[in-house]
Amino acid sequence: MTNRVVKAGTVFYEAGKDVVRSLDIVAKGTVKASRVNCSIDIPAGGVIGIGEDPLEPYTLTYEAEDDVSLFSYPYESEASLVALFKANPKLLSTLVSGAARFAKNLQSAALDAMEQARTRHARIMEAAAGYKNLAVSLGVPVKDFGGMSALPAPNMLDPARGWHRDFVEDLCANEAKLKKDFFSIPSLGLGIGLTVNTYALESRAFASKIFDYIGTLEKMSSEFMTEYNNLKSRAESGDSAVSAQIEDDPSIHNCLETIMEFCAPDHKILDRFDANIRLFKKSGDRYGSDDMARRLRRDISGDFYELYTAVFLEAVQTDWNDIPVGVRMFLLFGYVDEDLAGAENAVKLAGIARTVRPGRDTRVVTIFEWLTLIYRGKTVPSKNEFDLEYPAYLRSLRQNGDISEMEEQRLLSNRENMLRYEIKNMFATGNRMTYGQITTFVPVFDGDHVIKKIEQAYLDSQLLGEKIEAIRNIDPRAFCRQGVFSLPEAGVNAYYTIDEVLPYIILMPNIGSRASLWQEIDSKKRSTPGRMIISILHTENLDDTLFKLVGDFRWEMCKTEQGVHWNDITDPSLTSMYCDYLQFYRKNSALSTETKEKISIALKNNSNNFKKVFVSDYVTYMKYEATGALRLTKAAREILFAYCPFAASIREKLADNPQFTQLIKLHDNKVQAKQKTLQNLFQKIGKTGNPIPQRLRDEMEFLEK
Repeated sequence: MTNRVVKAGTVFYEAGKDVVRSLDIVAKGTVKASRVNCSIDIPAGGVIGIGEDPLEPYTLTYEAEDDVSLFSYPYESEASLVALFKANPKLLSTLVSGAARFAKNLQSAALDAMEQARTRHARIMEAAAGYKNLAVSLGVPVKDFGGMSALPAPNMLDPARGWHRDFVEDLCANEAKLKKDFFSIPSLGLGIGLTVNTYALESRAFASKIFDYIGTLEKMSSEFMTEYNNLKSRAESGDSAVSAQIEDDPSIHNCLETIMEFCAPDHKILDRFDANIRLFKKSGDRYGSDDMARRLRRDISGDFYELYTAVFLEAVQTDWNDIPVGVRMFLLFGYVDEDLAGAENAVKLAGIARTVRPGRDTRVVTIFEWLTLIYRGKTVPSKNEFDLEYPAYLRSLRQNGDISEMEEQRLLSNRENMLRYEIKNMFATGNRMTYGQITTFVPVFDGDHVIKKIEQAYLDSQLLGEKIEAIRNIDPRAFCRQGVFSLPEAGVNAYYTIDEVLPYIILMPNIGSRASLWQEIDSKKRSTPGRMIISILHTENLDDTLFKLVGDFRWEMCKTEQGVHWNDITDPSLTSMYCDYLQFYRKNSALSTETKEKISIALKNNSNNFKKVFVSDYVTYMKYEATGALRLTKAAREILFAYCPFAASIREKLADNPQFTQLIKLHDNKVQAKQKTLQNLFQKIGKTGNPIPQRLRDEMEFLEK
């Protein structure tokens, strides 16, 4: 044993640096043990080191609050405790009492820290949810703080609320009685067990997790919260320095002049377009139904796509960062004029345009990125409004005598012609469809259409990616179709797989209210991704819009897979079962009068269109039935669950619901049967010496989920 005095304010053990080599009994004064905004006072009689691992760095920092006197004993292993108790049996009560008091104080401090962690996490999540809107509203580039969405909630750190804590608290509450009647028992095992386990039962592990979590939280969020608080201060103080800087950008103020300098389009087209935009701005009823207003809108639309083609052809050869902001706004939003858009909207659009980085997502793309894929031959042009693919379109031109066979062959691989085909068909038509009001549509951005704040309406790839992932977490088979696997050398001729192929989601350059499935596959191959379109500035509820979009996709994909049998009940499928259910509901004796009336109303509300009824039911199924809120008829629920089963996590929550119990049981039996078949296939392939193909491993993993 050694005796030493530590002056007030001295840190004598520092967390993470100094190594535990002794147990120190505080004979006089008070020691502060601290870590991550949390501190515990250790008064006289307390023990330092009993909650630490010998020969490991201290997890807490120890500082003398006033002049402290310490009695120190060697502590390099549990054997040190044995030697200490043998040599000093009277220390039993001191060490056990000190460990219990320290454990109790650490528990209290850790629980306080837990509440701080919850509050801090909630504040960060609230800031993260509002950050993009705040930045866009100030016209500031949105920075990527990817770690924010990965921050776990501190709920996972909740300690056990049972006997562990009660044990420590009872030891402290009955300290005097225990010293007299219990600690006086000369037992070496009892002394070591109580001394070590009193602390180790809960306190150290729990406290360490809390302190580590808070440290990680602070480290990961520090830069983000600094940025967020700065922007919030600007917004609250009305600081418009950044906005003014953006407004001074000549490419925004004089967008058409900038376009002229950027790509030198046809002068006649640009001059005519410029003149029509000036007339459009001055028109008192530019969306009227008179011939002049309709002609003006038609002329602007025609020249817009010609102009867009010229700008695109130059932009696709230019580094995105070198493209003027005004030109980026034109490519992304159809922006052409500050007065037409409104100064405030122009500032916000510029802020977004500065943050867009093409290529961040391979499935959620802007129209510029999509046209780039077409132009570079990474994917084929879309079907036109007559359902003709690009080669079929050229063939029809040749058959009509519009082009020669040689010209047809040349155009088949001509990138610019494929681009113009895509712009004329999918882009021009899809842009009008997603806008929502087909008869009054113009492709240029007009501030009069802004019925929802720009920052709230804007859809970026990350947001849409998260929304699609959320849908897949409810309906895992949303984007699946049947595939065929064969491995003749292992005796496997045909095994039908469940293949997931995520669709392209193309952000159209308008502020609109609709989304649309353009095509469920991109060619005759069923393994190709579908194509969905939606306004980049969307004014409706996004969840509802995407549920409808996925419902539409499910119906059309089933029709494609089933072919002519899509409504043939002898070949059961999602579409055939639903058609039979809706077509013959009046003759269905299993349906009650009330249910039949409900189906009748649904058909009337959807123009007797079976697909529309299904999509409406699918939205209800995803929004409400997945949470246990029953809204559908029993028949509709059974069909939907059979072909659109919920994810395992949702099925577990619904297992006790009598409306789902039998459906879940039937589904689980089917999955287990398929798993057994797949396991037999694994064994069959394994016997041939061939490795198990990754495609089949993925299939098993999908079934397990």
